[in-house]
Amino acid sequence: MHWRKVTDVMAEAERRESTLVLPVDVLAARNSAPTRSSTWCRPTAFRRPGGSRCRPATRELFASKLADAGTIFWNGPVGVFEFPAFAGGTKAVAEAVIASPAFSVLGGGDSAAAVRQAGLPEDGFSHISTGGGASLEFLEGKELPGVAVLES
Repeated sequence: MHWRKVTDVMAEAERRESTLVLPVDVLAARNSAPTRSSTWCRPTAFRRPGGSRCRPATRELFASKLADAGTIFWNGPVGVFEFPAFAGGTKAVAEAVIASPAFSVLGGGDSAAAVRQAGLPEDGFSHISTGGGASLEFLEGKELPGVAVLES
């Protein structure tokens, strides 16, 4: 079912003539315990632990796309940032967003915590919202009870 949703998103991006940027490599391990060994692999190698090795090219790919963005809305860490072995992707994306001249919104308490944990400046973002789910619902056009009360 999750793969169906991914293909729906990809089809929608194509219909809108948008660019959907997906990871080209991931840091994979049998579980997220900080003592486990991990390896860089293609996303398609997930079912084969220790799959084909490759460089962390996704970080460079995402950074290049974010450098050209006019607006960035980032909701959710990129992986299990709580463990140092898996925090690099989240930190790399945060650094790329901060380096970008784009208007940037960081959504979600976990995202804000990841930025703080990485020692990066929170003022590098135009806005930080700790309500990640609510931010996404707002973008979907759903009525938020707290906002509705303020508007009335």
